[in-house]
Amino acid sequence: MKIFQTQVQGLLNRFTDIEDELEDAARMIAQSIISEGKVWIFGEKEMKGIIHQAVEGEDSFPNIMEGTIGGHSTQQLDTVIVFSPDPHSQWADHVVSTAKEVPCNVIGVSSERNLAATSPAESNNDTSWGEKCDLFFSTGVKRGLVPTESGQFLGHPHLLVGLHIYYLLYLTTMEFLEEHGYFEEEN
Repeated sequence: MKIFQTQVQGLLNRFTDIEDELEDAARMIAQSIISEGKVWIFGEKEMKGIIHQAVEGEDSFPNIMEGTIGGHSTQQLDTVIVFSPDPHSQWADHVVSTAKEVPCNVIGVSSERNLAATSPAESNNDTSWGEKCDLFFSTGVKRGLVPTESGQFLGHPHLLVGLHIYYLLYLTTMEFLEEHGYFEEEN
């Protein structure tokens, strides 16, 4: 357990070094909310857990909607946030490409690379959907964090680190909205 906790803490501590990028992303989200645009959130695989917090949780953005492929129409004032554990996901690439056609702001969150590639084409794929995003945040999760005696690694905290990034974006965005009097206008 101590190994896992230490490794997770190391992943989370990395985000103190990217405060400017987090503020830029939060500014994009805040601009969409203030301009009466929407914030669309997409999640793939285990990262779908973030959607429940973002849409139904106590700490959710104003004007946030769960995105589904083909089930929404983005506008230029919108911001799309995509969470996927796989930086080479065809699904995430489609979501990002579709959003960029509008064009609207796109923020991506994923791991650094796909070590669990199932084919040589996947493992040799150097392009990432994250490169198409306006801002991209890596979870830093490259493999499981806890080695076993058999040489495997367990504990892939994609959801845990992704949720941490969500909260960094959420708290910073709410601060921007408060500074701009957004909540005063609601009352």
